[in-house]
Amino acid sequence: MHITGKEISYLYICKRKLWFFRHGLRPELENDNVRIGMHLNETAFRREEKDIPIGEAGVIDWAAFKHGIIHETKKGRSPGKGDEAQVRYYLWWLNDNGIRVSEAQIHYPKMKKTNVVKWTEAAKIQAELDVAACRKIIEEPKPPEVCKYPYCKSCAYMELCYS
Repeated sequence: MHITGKEISYLYICKRKLWFFRHGLRPELENDNVRIGMHLNETAFRREEKDIPIGEAGVIDWAAFKHGIIHETKKGRSPGKGDEAQVRYYLWWLNDNGIRVSEAQIHYPKMKKTNVVKWTEAAKIQAELDVAACRKIIEEPKPPEVCKYPYCKSCAYMELCYS
């Protein structure tokens, strides 16, 4: 079972969202917040080659492979554990497939802030634990129970959870 970076992020955001996404329920493209994020990715860092596919793991926003750095751009106003988990997974996947990268930079243009996630042995172990946790949730016959988070009201999956 191939896991994607988006699924790793959902592990930290909402396990129910992870389960729905993996089982083909994907209302994101109809959500205004998702559209804003896509627009931000298109307009930020215009000089960089963007949307670099990395196998079945996903697509990184852009990279400076000669310097061993990958980049992600996020629309959020506050860095989240899901953002870090996603790039940590990308670092794990790339290094595991022979592409040496040493860090990921997560850019938050609205905050004018950049977080750095270094590739370490601890990061490798956590990425492997995250993959195992995703697989466990995905293999469940039904979605996890609803958890109420402050950001549920802006989630593309809200109707699936509260209807």
